[in-house]
Amino acid sequence: MTSKPNNVSPALSALQAFQKVGLLKSFISQVFVLLISALIGSLVVFALLRLLGGDVAYILLGNEATQDQVNALRTELGLDRAWFVQYFEWIRGFFTGNLGTSFSGSYDIFDQIGKRLIPTLLLAFGSLFVSISLALILGTYAAMNADNVKGIATDIVSQIGTAIPAFWAGLILVVVFSVSFGWFPAGGYVPIQEDFWGSLRSIFLPVVALSLGITSVTTRFVRSAMLDVLNEDYIRTAMAKGCTRRRAVFVHGLRNASIPVVTVGALQLGNLLAGTIVIESVFVIPGLGQLLLTAVNGREVIVVQSIVLVILLIILVMNFLLDIAYGLLDPRIRDKRNGVNHG
Repeated sequence: MTSKPNNVSPALSALQAFQKVGLLKSFISQVFVLLISALIGSLVVFALLRLLGGDVAYILLGNEATQDQVNALRTELGLDRAWFVQYFEWIRGFFTGNLGTSFSGSYDIFDQIGKRLIPTLLLAFGSLFVSISLALILGTYAAMNADNVKGIATDIVSQIGTAIPAFWAGLILVVVFSVSFGWFPAGGYVPIQEDFWGSLRSIFLPVVALSLGITSVTTRFVRSAMLDVLNEDYIRTAMAKGCTRRRAVFVHGLRNASIPVVTVGALQLGNLLAGTIVIESVFVIPGLGQLLLTAVNGREVIVVQSIVLVILLIILVMNFLLDIAYGLLDPRIRDKRNGVNHG
């Protein structure tokens, strides 16, 4: 009984091995870029807060303080040490969970940031998920109906959505759905570990308010990308083989149209995190935004720079995941990075 011949040629095996090595090298290089970006970002955050001017000790104690009191507070806060010593102690405390105690609020800084991080992440990523999901549906619908009234109406609604500020949308949602109908709470936050559905109800209106502008912007990107996809040969080929236009678009075209959507979504994350500062104030949600405003008013430098660094790290990690998503959505991008030529 003869065995089956091995159909895998040495050249193909070598190519597969090369791709695996290339993927590993690409992943390592992306991790290296992430770490370097985080290091540079932390230095920039630290330096900018020091360049704003003003002695924190004088600001905290007021003009009536004596020089001895100011010097004692500077020593307590570590402001009398060299800048690089302050930087390394801050970074060490940030990654070891020991940032000290707030001077004006008397709370553990690291513990408080950890508690406030969860509501902010729920708002930001919940809004991002809702925005991208709706944008894919609305943008595809607008592209498939670009020549009729339905598509034009979708475009008009998306343009109006970009002009509505998140805080104004939040106030309108509270008046309509909280005050008038009583469907959702007007403010406050229920921890997700205590009551899952109660937590979702408490963040529903804030998520909608944050999602409105992002959905409108992303919808226009999806529409533009989908219009290009509709003219591709593989869509016409799929339709010629018996696929309906809708099936051809959703099965074959949506993946390619998703690439710019992923890019826009990751870029909008920074705007979402910034928008949470306002939305948390409107809906009285104890997130990083409220803590940041309190820290700025209290001149808590360590708290401010730590929160900014947390936001920076979130954005950097999302960009890192974005690079990985590119390779999953379009293998040609991944292979081009790894030096594989499809031509």
